[in-house]
Amino acid sequence: MELVSRYEPLPPQWAFHRSGAKIRGYGGAMGGGKSRAGCEEVFDACLDFPGLKAVVARDSHTSIVETTKKTMLEQVIPSRLIVRKKESMGEDFVQLWNGSVIHFIGLDDPYRWYSSELGFLFFDEAHEIAEEKVLRLITRLRQPGMPHRAIITFNPANPGHWLQRWFIVGGQRTEFGFYKPELVMEGATSGLGDAEFFFAKATDNVYLPEGYVERTLGGLPERLRRRYLEGIWEFITGNNFFDVDSLTYYQRVAEEEKPVFLSAVTVGDPEKDFLARRRGLPADDPVRFRRAPGAWTVWRKPVPGHRYVMAVDVASGGGYDYSGIQIVSVEGFEQVAEFQGKLPPTELAVEAYRAGRVFNDALAVPEITGGWGFTIEQELKRLHYPRLYTRKVMDRLSRKWTDRTGWDTTAKTRMHMLDTLDRVLREKEFGLYSMRTLNELGTFVYSDRNNKPEAQEGTNDDLVISLAIAVTVCLEQPRELRRHRPKPYVPVFEATGY
Repeated sequence: MELVSRYEPLPPQWAFHRSGAKIRGYGGAMGGGKSRAGCEEVFDACLDFPGLKAVVARDSHTSIVETTKKTMLEQVIPSRLIVRKKESMGEDFVQLWNGSVIHFIGLDDPYRWYSSELGFLFFDEAHEIAEEKVLRLITRLRQPGMPHRAIITFNPANPGHWLQRWFIVGGQRTEFGFYKPELVMEGATSGLGDAEFFFAKATDNVYLPEGYVERTLGGLPERLRRRYLEGIWEFITGNNFFDVDSLTYYQRVAEEEKPVFLSAVTVGDPEKDFLARRRGLPADDPVRFRRAPGAWTVWRKPVPGHRYVMAVDVASGGGYDYSGIQIVSVEGFEQVAEFQGKLPPTELAVEAYRAGRVFNDALAVPEITGGWGFTIEQELKRLHYPRLYTRKVMDRLSRKWTDRTGWDTTAKTRMHMLDTLDRVLREKEFGLYSMRTLNELGTFVYSDRNNKPEAQEGTNDDLVISLAIAVTVCLEQPRELRRHRPKPYVPVFEATGY
């Protein structure tokens, strides 16, 4: 039997279908073609793997009947391929001629599926589904000889939602979204597999009814419009610390900005680099960035003569917290590179050394509060990093001012650096290009406990803190290292005066 498909995928849908990740997410605005792409992927899996047992799930069975199931049967699967269907006695499935079966279920009572053997999972509108239910069903991907993959489609919700943590926070930027080599749950000893996220935009969907974007979605209240039309993860209750209009502006900028390296690592031996610097010779193994799956994203190449500030926010290297490095250009006043990952402090110091050396010996500003940053500071000194940030402090014993290296975050400096970052973002005078940073800015809220600005529970703030430090120190630097003094004009011919 030969069938002709009328499905013409949009570019993000093509990338979604080509992905080989075990867990794929497709999310963003309403009308971005998420459900259709998910249904097509399930159908393709049923054709490629005869006898496949696939489950299509939503939060409730009532909602799936009139939405996802309707899309599957009316737009995706030709009726001639269905040899059996059932919609009673607690079962709802269709069976294809090759033995593949697609079950349509609601997760209001999922316990009967927790002991089954499944080959493929599709969670539609997953922002309505509890994380635990999704995790437990993913553990049922054990049908012999099947692909054992899960796809998840969703709209943005409040920042800090489990879907944002799964697919965006800590992910490596790709052309259409983010990629994680290993999706690791908090407290887990191993990962679930690789995960890839694709961003859906209604404005890219040429198959929507005329006026849907401009009127239906465009007519929503402002904050709902940002969430469901522009796909922004933000609070709609108004307790964000940073201005949401500015975050919307910067999200558009970040979507259009193409990095030099979407994903990169640093290479080179710091010890050899120091010896080469001391001798004034080229290093045998120079420090540099290399395009490869890694935790670095680079938006600008270093410009000769430009100054850079590199702020380092350090975590232990384990647990849930990430370490973050932000590099900011003083002359361009823009973000040029960013690191987010989990490394022991000594290894993070090597990353900072390499990146700082690449960017013209960037002024290194390790955040020493809390203890972990002290290791970075001492390790950079041991590696003979050429430029460390110093601050004036009053020595308690000698009663004299002395220089101390590193940034100390106190109650005063914390509010100063956060207010500084908020100001430059409101005035849109800073160049911010990172989606990872924007997601953390969206989850940085006023705490209900003490009205203190901090990361929402279950989210990270390493990129926010490191960026705030980098921007604050950057503004402390003189705009010009040396004022240009024009030479007095001397006429070539005195008679003419020129």
